[in-house]
Amino acid sequence: MSTSLYHADYEALRAALRDMRVGASLTQTDMAEQLGVGQSYISKLERGENFVDVILFARWCQVCAVRPGLALDQLLKS
Repeated sequence: MSTSLYHADYEALRAALRDMRVGASLTQTDMAEQLGVGQSYISKLERGENFVDVILFARWCQVCAVRPGLALDQLLKS
């Protein structure tokens, strides 16, 4: 598998994260505050300028009230 930020799997991950955030009625600023990062960091993640690590993924899911395992299962099905 390619480790490029622009690989289709990373695009799907970014879309899933964005959909979770929007589905939880959170702005990028809200998410940033919950995760203890800047809004620009959230924007860069969603645009594909940074990789998403597993800890951030798990915390993102928790903030959105989504079980990380279920979110990962859904991501891998697509």
